[in-house]
Amino acid sequence: MKKAISLILALVMLCSLLAACGNGSTGEQPAPSAGAENKPTEKAADSGSGKTTITVLRPGDEDKVASFMVPAVEAFEKENPDIHVEIMYESWAGWIQTYPTYFEADTQPDVIFWWDNKLHDSSANSHLVNLAPYLSEELTKKIPESVWNLVDPGDMDGLYYVPSSVDTFVLYYNKDVFKEAGLDPEAPPTNWDELLTAAKTIKEKTGKPGVGVPAINGAEVLQEFVGCFLNQATDAPILDSKSEPLFNTPEGLEALKFLEQLWPYVQESPTEYGRGDLRPLMRDGQVGMLIEGPWAISTMIGAYGEDFTKDGPVGIAELPVGPNGKKITWAGTNGWIATKEETAEASAKFIEYLMSDEVLKAHHLAYGSGPLYASELEDPAFQHDYWKVFYDETQTYKLYGMIGRNSATPAAYYTALEEVWQQFLLGQLDAQGAMDAAVAAVEGVTARNS
Repeated sequence: MKKAISLILALVMLCSLLAACGNGSTGEQPAPSAGAENKPTEKAADSGSGKTTITVLRPGDEDKVASFMVPAVEAFEKENPDIHVEIMYESWAGWIQTYPTYFEADTQPDVIFWWDNKLHDSSANSHLVNLAPYLSEELTKKIPESVWNLVDPGDMDGLYYVPSSVDTFVLYYNKDVFKEAGLDPEAPPTNWDELLTAAKTIKEKTGKPGVGVPAINGAEVLQEFVGCFLNQATDAPILDSKSEPLFNTPEGLEALKFLEQLWPYVQESPTEYGRGDLRPLMRDGQVGMLIEGPWAISTMIGAYGEDFTKDGPVGIAELPVGPNGKKITWAGTNGWIATKEETAEASAKFIEYLMSDEVLKAHHLAYGSGPLYASELEDPAFQHDYWKVFYDETQTYKLYGMIGRNSATPAAYYTALEEVWQQFLLGQLDAQGAMDAAVAAVEGVTARNS
């Protein structure tokens, strides 16, 4: 993926240079800059000022967003006095509900923090701007190859999305619960067999759930939990480029059979729990293990301080590997898109600024996201052992992520599979029955979209 993007950038520059050579320039007029032939004329918000105005939206808590976005905008405008940036604030819940209306009315922000599996979203797709003519090769090379491989744009030719935050699954475990169960608190499980043994031992010796599983309705979290094990077993995405299932293999069935063995050791009434409900249980020693992203870190810091893995009972380790021994984990990305051709150059400049080392670090610190650049690890806030676990997974693990990337309705796959996996978790389906039902659910959504 990274090689393809570098090639796209090189071709854009070459075409622009050829166009410049062939336009009859005599040297009396300045030659156009690289990519100029591909860049539309910017619109000025105020014809008197000559400035281009763009709007940026990073959904989420307004205070957190403002903590890094306000100083970033101020510094950017000082460096780029011809561009004015207006910040739009909206919660994730609000944005999820309203973004189709914005796009359909063509009133969406110019720059948006977006999902990697919604590039083909029926509301947004036609508005996405190819950023290849505008972004530097330095930026695209700085983002790890594993992350570019995770971002699959399907048949879209160009660069429409810049990954900014990459959140991998790791293993959280409570050392006090391990001790209570007679397990070594400094030896968390490293593979599926050890994970199952630890979960079973914790449940039998302490009466506490060995592993917490988020399975609440409508949050898409159970699909990501089950999907991670399917990814590990099959070394493949859940869906192919035509949104057909890739998990209906002997290896996929092996993953479901493993989960069938794990289910007796999860918390009671699992469909009443989301990720946020399970974090206090880990913090307070009421569950042995969680498979989670960096979003739980703030809960642990609140109880035990910044160095909670040393000063508190919660440890973090790389995700246990499957039977094939391959280092594979689920990862979710969000990143930046531009949505209006008339402000594409200004939007791309701002995206490149948001991806600069210091601004990206401030963004990650505000939201508790793992470091993407090696330079971030030099900051004292990222020099705790647990951040290195996340960083190493991003750099060295094979990453599989959100489903439905090539579909106009990605959420429909989550809804369809969630129902199947809940029935499986609650014992209403066995492994083979869950496999058959999941395949039928995926094929049903794909057929309705065709």
